Amino acid sequence: MPWVKGSIRFNLSLALPSLVLALLVALIVGFYTPSFLLAGNLGNLVNRVVPLGLVALGEAMVLFAGRIDLSLGAIMSLATALMATLSVQIGWLAIPVALAGGALCGLFTAAGIVLLRVNPLIMTLATSAVVKGVTLLILPSPGGEVDYTWYELFFGMDEPLGLPLYLILSVFLIAFVVLGWTRFGRTLYAMGSDERSAYANGVNVRLMDVAVFTLAGMLAASAGIVMSIRILSGDPLIGDPYTLDAIAAAVLGGVALKGGRGNVLGVLFGVVALVLISNAFNLLEIDTNIQAIVKGLIFVLALVFFMRGKAGEIA
Repeated sequence: MPWVKGSIRFNLSLALPSLVLALLVALIVGFYTPSFLLAGNLGNLVNRVVPLGLVALGEAMVLFAGRIDLSLGAIMSLATALMATLSVQIGWLAIPVALAGGALCGLFTAAGIVLLRVNPLIMTLATSAVVKGVTLLILPSPGGEVDYTWYELFFGMDEPLGLPLYLILSVFLIAFVVLGWTRFGRTLYAMGSDERSAYANGVNVRLMDVAVFTLAGMLAASAGIVMSIRILSGDPLIGDPYTLDAIAAAVLGGVALKGGRGNVLGVLFGVVALVLISNAFNLLEIDTNIQAIVKGLIFVLALVFFMRGKAGEIA
C-alpha cells in the first residue's frame, strides 16, 4: 500500500541527518566559543527553540498531508498582537482568544481549499495577506503590553531546564504518539503519500484538510503567545521570518514537501540545528545578511539531500 513509507522506523531514519547536524554544530561552536556552554546561553537557545518548534510542527503536519502553508508566520504575528492588546484587559483569557484566532485562520484557509478548490499554495498566500492586514489594523506598529507576571512564570528561571523546555518536549512527544500510533496519524501519512488511493480507501480528505490547517493555525498562534510573553509586547511583523524557517526545519528533518514522509522528531532536530547555527553566527558576530544567505543555502542543500522518490517531487 502507498502509505508503507509512513512507517515509524522508516520515518525515524529520515531524522538522523538533522540530529547529526545539530550535534556537529554544537560540538564545533562549543569548541570555538566557550560562552556557548554557559547556562544563560543554553537557556536562550531553549527559549528560541520553542516558538520555531511550534510553527515548524504545524508546518510539518501540513506537509505530511501533502499540502503547504505559507500563512503560519502571519498567524504567529496576529497572536502577538492579540496578546499585546488584550492581556492587560482580560488577563489569561487572552490566551484562548489568540488560540481561537489561529484556529479561525486555519479554518479560513481550509474553506478556500475545500469549498472553493483553491490550490493550497495560493490559498495560504491569500490567508497570509488577509491575516497580515488584520494584524496591522489591530497593532499598526510594535507595542502593546503583556503582563510581566507571565514572563516570570514562563521565562523567569532563565535556565535550560525550565518550563519552556518541558513545554516543547511535551508538545512534540504528544505529536509523536498521535502521528505514529493513532488512526489520525496513519490517515495523514496515507493522504500525503497518495491522496486518490487514500480517498478510495475511505479517507475523508476534506475533513482532514480542515483538521490539519486548523491545528497548524493553533500551533502558530501558540508560538505567537510564547513570543509575546518573551518580548512583553506584540509585533505585527515578527512572524515573517518564521514561515521559511519552519519549512526549512521540516525539510532538514526529513519531511517531504509532497507529503507522506518524515517524523516529528526529525522536525525537532531540524529546529535545534537551525537555532544552533543562528546562535553560532551571533556568538561569532557574523553579519545578519550572511546568516540569511547561509539559511537559504541550508534549505537548498536539505532539498537536494532528500531528493529521492516523492521527497524530490517539489514542483
